[in-house]
Amino acid sequence: MNGKLKAVLFDMGSTLLEFENCTWEVLARSCAEKGYNFLVESGLTVPKFEEFGLLLRDEFIKARSEVEENLKEFKFEQVAGNVFNRLNFTTSDGLYHCFMDRYYKPVTDQITLIDGAEEILGYFKKLGLKIGIISNTIFQEKYHLKELQKFGLFSYLDFYVFSSTFGVRKPHPMIFQQALHELEVDASSAVFIGDRLVEDVGGAQKAGMKGILKCHPGRDYTAPIIPDAQIVELNELPEVLHDIL
Repeated sequence: MNGKLKAVLFDMGSTLLEFENCTWEVLARSCAEKGYNFLVESGLTVPKFEEFGLLLRDEFIKARSEVEENLKEFKFEQVAGNVFNRLNFTTSDGLYHCFMDRYYKPVTDQITLIDGAEEILGYFKKLGLKIGIISNTIFQEKYHLKELQKFGLFSYLDFYVFSSTFGVRKPHPMIFQQALHELEVDASSAVFIGDRLVEDVGGAQKAGMKGILKCHPGRDYTAPIIPDAQIVELNELPEVLHDIL
């Protein structure tokens, strides 16, 4: 492989780990039910589930509208905190944090490892390349680090950054620039692989990197962005990188 390449960066969801083993609508309801049942079991006076779900939905919509304007990431704890405040619950004790853990559990329970993920990270590690993850998420990074450890991927990483911690989300150039800075590599010496055209491929290209699209069934790929290459399976990466570098 071309000696110019110094770092290989990945998106996480639908690139290394599959988060979409059911629809996000089904998953969102499961999460809301888990969180709601936890509050009921804790002895709190809560409205009916339908009203609770509308409160959550309202806070999510408000939070997402701000993200679309400036790419500043919102955090689920802010959404949960606003719901707690509207219900006159305190956010200063362990109940609030347990609620967030219980809410997220259906997400992590259905995640699976994408075929070839560990093998391709091991391949790049043996070549002496730096490996990193840049991931958009509204959830605390502690959940995702546990997932990476569970599936045996964490030990391959030299760097990771999650938008919920960093404060802005892809395709904002700052989050890509942070990764390059931490890894001490030039953009021209790095590639990024992800499943979304705008956030992953377009964001990486604007930061000066090659952007490789990992095609995902059902994803909208109509944006006027041309990937430097595209793959279906991760094991295609070595040959693809050889061709574009």
